[in-house]
Amino acid sequence: MRFNPFKFIVLFAMVLTFASCDWLDTTATDVSSNPCFISLSFAANDTIVGLEDANFTLEWDSVYNDSVIVNLDSLPYNTDITHVIPTFGFYSSSSATLYMDSMGVVKDTIVLTGTDTINFDRTSMRIVNVAEDEIAEKPYRLKVNVHKVEPELYQWNKIVNSIYTHAGSSQKGLLFNDSIYFFVNSGLNNSLYKSLDGHQWTDRIILTGLPNYAEIRNIVKFKTKLFLIQDGTSIYSTSNGIDWTSADFTTKDYSFVNLLYEFNSKLWAITKSNNDGIYRFATSVDGAEWIVIGEVPANFPVGDYAALSFASRTNQPKVLIAGGVNAAGELVNNIWSSENGSYWLDFSRENKTLGSLAGVSIVNYDDKLLLFGGSDASGEVVENYYMVSIDEGLSWTKPDTTYNQIRQLLTTPKAVYLNYEPRYLQTAIVKDKNIILIGGRDKSKVYTDVWTGKLNRLSFLIQD
Repeated sequence: MRFNPFKFIVLFAMVLTFASCDWLDTTATDVSSNPCFISLSFAANDTIVGLEDANFTLEWDSVYNDSVIVNLDSLPYNTDITHVIPTFGFYSSSSATLYMDSMGVVKDTIVLTGTDTINFDRTSMRIVNVAEDEIAEKPYRLKVNVHKVEPELYQWNKIVNSIYTHAGSSQKGLLFNDSIYFFVNSGLNNSLYKSLDGHQWTDRIILTGLPNYAEIRNIVKFKTKLFLIQDGTSIYSTSNGIDWTSADFTTKDYSFVNLLYEFNSKLWAITKSNNDGIYRFATSVDGAEWIVIGEVPANFPVGDYAALSFASRTNQPKVLIAGGVNAAGELVNNIWSSENGSYWLDFSRENKTLGSLAGVSIVNYDDKLLLFGGSDASGEVVENYYMVSIDEGLSWTKPDTTYNQIRQLLTTPKAVYLNYEPRYLQTAIVKDKNIILIGGRDKSKVYTDVWTGKLNRLSFLIQD
């Protein structure tokens, strides 16, 4: 018989093929040796709101010096995590063991597909997953973050008892050059105190170039300078807050009544015509050359008002004027709002919740307007010296005292508080998510203290 080498090669290849197969399983697959983490989710629970919204990722933890399965955005305040059904995802798994104490004594094998109820309210938890090959394994620490403080609670603290002790009843504070500038006038001189955060203040700085009786309540920031009007015919300016220079406007057919705000890249003011006595708005792009425009609306305040320039919820520029006295010297209860500085809406026609008051301060904080202070016609502090508006100034209410009272908790568990003393003409500014209240006065006392307030939620790592 002749030997056929080709048939031999084919036969040999077939033998090798059959030998490498499992005759009992014609669908042989590779066994994974990858035990690494993919995902973790919590099942929804009708009695625990938001449990299913927890978003877990693998993050490096500097405390443990290890990677941790954690939800960076904490679950809502006091969420119950003692009866949670988790679903773990790994690249492959033959078994998983959950260790529920730091010593590794309390442990249990768990089903990864979301049928076991687990108590995650423990300080030391880790899961060890064994890959499909039943050899490779990977341990992971577990951490479930739950807010332990009420997110809607405002934390208030008195951080400075007195910035200064010398005479000085006229005050004005504002943000300038990324610092807090607090000006004080005593009638004899003008002083400045500066701070980065309201806690530490510079020593007293005596200003130059201003008259002794400077109307510092009128100071307004515009671009890179501060401006102040004096006696209706002079405008003072400074680029450092200390050295002031003046420009004379005595030749104009109008006099300045008050500066308003910086809005749409212009400095705005109220003027009074020397010819017809009518009050009109004026604007300037540099603080030196002014254009007089439309008349001020009837009953519009010309002094002791709060003026705020801010961005609306739709991110549109907007200005608000609250309280103050009109040209006749009468206290007004109007809230004026404008989106261009020329056409104004009088909110008080539809809503009179604010009342008549002067010497208030308003800040834009957490998509709300917060109003501080206020005096009545007799110079007494108004009853509602702290008000909140959720509709950009249309209506005003007292804040919910469960979450927001200006007071500092001194002792626990028996709560003892230090209360903020009602006042008006205080400075209110927002810096680094903190509300900062500085100074102010009432009918008989001048305040030089500093308080800060912050909404707990704004301190959380991740916010909606």
